[in-house]
Amino acid sequence: SRRRQNSGKQLTGLFSGGEIDEALYDELETILLTADTGVTATNLLLEDLRKQVKREDLTDATQLKKALQESMINLLEPLAQPLDTSTHEPFVIMITGVNGVGKTTSIGKLAKYFQSQGKSVLLAAGDTFRAAAIEQLKIWADRTGSEFVATKIGADAAGLAYGAYETARDNDSDVVIID
Repeated sequence: SRRRQNSGKQLTGLFSGGEIDEALYDELETILLTADTGVTATNLLLEDLRKQVKREDLTDATQLKKALQESMINLLEPLAQPLDTSTHEPFVIMITGVNGVGKTTSIGKLAKYFQSQGKSVLLAAGDTFRAAAIEQLKIWADRTGSEFVATKIGADAAGLAYGAYETARDNDSDVVIID
């Protein structure tokens, strides 16, 4: 998580000015790879960036931020699909990732989004190894008016996930989001 947090700072520094040269492309490649962008996506982004720089005659690193944003949108937009929660009742979403990257905040935003569509949401605290994770998710459940299930520290996370599913099924919840 620390590595990913530093990626944002590194990008900000990279776009703060200077010449667009091979050293800049090398540094950008390193930043993208360490941010888990992946080799294929990184190569596609760099190739597209080089084309934009040439086509638009960009010369300063400050101009690359917008170019990188456009490249990322062009790469991701064709893959975008609406999330259809009507395919399963309840619809279960499991959120995984390393600590500190914004999973819990994203869960809160998802809960609010689904509720704005008139759906009932149950949040399940499956990170049973970190007390703060349970407390943080409880705060988001309270903020969004979502149901909340948790267990004690060190308990079986798979058991909690199954229990959350059963609770949601019994309560006719539309969406279950498991941290």
